[in-house]
Amino acid sequence: MVAHKCIITLFALMLFGQAALASPEFVEQEQGAIELFKDDLNKIKTSTDQQVDFVLKTEDLGFAKNTPVTPEGTGQEPEASVPRKYQVFVSWSLGEADIKNLLLEYNQDRTVELVFRGIPDGLSLQDSLAKIQRLSLLTKSDTPVLINPVPFEESAIDVVPQVRKVEGKKTIFVVPGTTSISAAEGQFEKFKSVKLPSIGPVLKIAERDLIEVMQERLAKVDFAKLKDKALGRFWTNQTFTDLPPAPSNRTRSLDPTIIVPQEMAGADGTVIHKAGDRINPLDIRPFTQRLVIIDPSIPKQIQFARSQVEKYGRAQNVVVILSEVDRSAGWAGFTDVQDKVGHAVYILKDDVRTRFSIDYTPSVVTADNKKFYIEEISGESLP
Repeated sequence: MVAHKCIITLFALMLFGQAALASPEFVEQEQGAIELFKDDLNKIKTSTDQQVDFVLKTEDLGFAKNTPVTPEGTGQEPEASVPRKYQVFVSWSLGEADIKNLLLEYNQDRTVELVFRGIPDGLSLQDSLAKIQRLSLLTKSDTPVLINPVPFEESAIDVVPQVRKVEGKKTIFVVPGTTSISAAEGQFEKFKSVKLPSIGPVLKIAERDLIEVMQERLAKVDFAKLKDKALGRFWTNQTFTDLPPAPSNRTRSLDPTIIVPQEMAGADGTVIHKAGDRINPLDIRPFTQRLVIIDPSIPKQIQFARSQVEKYGRAQNVVVILSEVDRSAGWAGFTDVQDKVGHAVYILKDDVRTRFSIDYTPSVVTADNKKFYIEEISGESLP
């Protein structure tokens, strides 16, 4: 899913611009885009996986033999990638046979890339990419094929084929009516201009601008609804531990001291700790918190947490932790508990429960300068 998110982030940047990164709405828009295109992206992944499986099963890896790799054990770096100098603007209006021939013609030419403006009407993003992937596998070509409307707009490309030569961010020339790099170079030598006369016939572009298509689809996204769905899923995905009420009053101590198993030395060889040294984290950093773990479904425990905040809140950092939350009540129920306690509340995480061996509610965790203390209070003792 990481790769899918990168694709959507790229779409979002194209749609909303670099300034979007500083916008508080950007994350919400990105999440909306992920939600909207999730099915397409999952299909793309499945399609790619199936094609890779096919290649592995047939053991036809000839097209990968020229991939630069680092020689094992030599420490040598692979050859640096060469920036693509030529963009051949294409469309499916040219016909699949022509696209296939271009992939074959420019295979292993590291200066050329084919560029589509978008996806044809009636064809999904997944199907468009799968179509390109199929031709690349069929021809075993390493020529990059992009779906990128930006260079089309930069050079006002509205018909195909055309060839553009670039150096860095500078356009050297654009030649309509050809897919031949040599023919385009010849036309440039003849006219010495950026926008050059057409060499041959051109066709209309079959694909709409990808950015326009994405903007239209994103305009239909109800971000508020997606946000509500995400918040609703939060409680469904939470894992709670069912802790019973404390049957009696009990206080346990926990010594956090660890014994160093082997000598520890710094980078300069200075011995920091010897094997067998005893280290108590409380000697290094005091524990000033007061953890109050309660079951909010029991009203007396909510009142107990409130009294702990009122009694110790000025001298200690009282942290109220809930062993569980009513999933059906969701955020409203969580907020209601927080209002009743009169203090921020948190959800009990398993690492906290296991670290302090929390078995019952309510439990209160405190510490002195050597040990932790876990106090369990029975229901009968609660006011």
